[in-house]
Amino acid sequence: MRATITVTGDADPSVAWSRYENVSVWSTWSPQIQEVISATPRIAPGLNGLVVGPLGVRVPFEVLTVDPEAMEWSWNVRFGPVDATLDHAVRAAPGGCATELVIDAPAFVAVGYRPLAALALRRLVRSDL
Repeated sequence: MRATITVTGDADPSVAWSRYENVSVWSTWSPQIQEVISATPRIAPGLNGLVVGPLGVRVPFEVLTVDPEAMEWSWNVRFGPVDATLDHAVRAAPGGCATELVIDAPAFVAVGYRPLAALALRRLVRSDL
């Protein structure tokens, strides 16, 4: 199933993009992330690591693509037999920016993750974070 979430906010697009680029700040805007463990602090194609979530659950990830000029990136996460690809983009919008997330995952994952993702994305695009 593919699900799309689009959120707008008052942050400058470069601010929202920098929050995506720097994995060490993901936990500041994404409440379901406690920590990110990776070899480097910035997203890049081929970067592998672990996202640590609630109760210390560790979910492996791999960054698939990054286009800083277009402010787009994608990654794959896997938890047991569940495999999901998430495509992210940041765009300029009146008064700030918009971010879009396309989730390609089993329906129960896409539907269940949607509210958490929307919450995180609302924080991502806020200027006062």
